Amino acid sequence: MSAPQGQIDPPLRGVERAMRLAAIVAFGLAAVGALIPNSVGRASEVAVVAFIVAVPLLRVLVLGIHWLRLGDRRFAGVALGLLLIVAAGSIIAAQ
Repeated sequence: MSAPQGQIDPPLRGVERAMRLAAIVAFGLAAVGALIPNSVGRASEVAVVAFIVAVPLLRVLVLGIHWLRLGDRRFAGVALGLLLIVAAGSIIAAQ
C-alpha cells in the first residue's frame, strides 16, 4: 500500500476541503471579533488565534497518521517529534 520508490504521496482526500473550510471559519471568527464589541468580540478574537494555531497542528497529526499507515515510520516520527516540541513549548509557556 506504500507509494512506489521515488514517487510523492498522492494528496489526502478531504484535506483541501478541510483547509478551505478552516479559512472560512477563521475569517468569520476574525470578522466577529473585529465588528462586535465587549466580551463576545473578545472571545471571538481569542478563538480565532487558537483556531489558526490548531489547524496546522491537526494537519501534521493527520499526515503523521497517514505516513504511519503507509509504513513510513521516519516521516511519522518527524511528525510526532514536531507535535511533541510544540506541546513542550506550550507547557513551558503556560508556567
